[in-house]
Amino acid sequence: MEPELLRKVQFTQLEIAKEIKRVCEENGIAYFLSDGTFLGAVRHQGFIPWDDDMDMSMLREDYEKFFRIAPEKLKPEYCVQSWYTDPNYGLPFGKVMKRGSVYLESKKTRRLQENGFYVDIFPVDALPENPEEQVAYAKRLMKLYRMKLMKSGYKPWMDCDRVNWVKRIGYLYYQFLALFQDGEKLAKAYDALATACPKGKWVSMQWGQSRLIPFEDSLVRELVDYSFEGETFAGPKDYDHYLRTQYGDYMTPPPEAERGNRHQILEIDFGE
Repeated sequence: MEPELLRKVQFTQLEIAKEIKRVCEENGIAYFLSDGTFLGAVRHQGFIPWDDDMDMSMLREDYEKFFRIAPEKLKPEYCVQSWYTDPNYGLPFGKVMKRGSVYLESKKTRRLQENGFYVDIFPVDALPENPEEQVAYAKRLMKLYRMKLMKSGYKPWMDCDRVNWVKRIGYLYYQFLALFQDGEKLAKAYDALATACPKGKWVSMQWGQSRLIPFEDSLVRELVDYSFEGETFAGPKDYDHYLRTQYGDYMTPPPEAERGNRHQILEIDFGE
């Protein structure tokens, strides 16, 4: 993606994030910048220069409240998306999207009801206390998630216009299992399992990855404000602990070959 186009993409996502922040602040909902977006806030005071999306997170109780009230509280040009609003959406986290725009990823094989610019919002759930139990728990979640992906028509083995044949063959198993499953029941089963652990020391974001990264619960409850592209957003107070847990040496950028078009964007329309 050309730098000028990417910058326009980023500022479109920033406008969505500002709307999420407004709804949260007006309705007593705690949120925080997370993942690469929070890394950008700390390392660049804004977007990582090559980043093509924006991430936020909420503890499960805040996440549920937000998605319950957001359809009425968001401005008309925005909407929410989850696997309960669209049967062809296969991810265990929700999004706020800009209506009338297009920001289409290669892994989506069916057009969703809304395909526009978005900000991801990840729910944060409790984990088992024992590390071995955490690994087994993540595997159970991943099986449900991969079946839901197949039921919703995703192609996670696509790398832009190329097929990753190792992944393609691996997903044949989940495609077969999904034939005998109901998509909504899979989503409910995933969320029931994701919220089944009693509150304890460890939590993790539900982001649809094979490895859940455990964070100490207190780390995502103690929040302060950070500057991000001239705006102010909440983020974990102990940024060093958070980012080292997720990235290790977070101040060293990745090699140039690993930057850019991470979400394999195929089509962009700002809806102007």
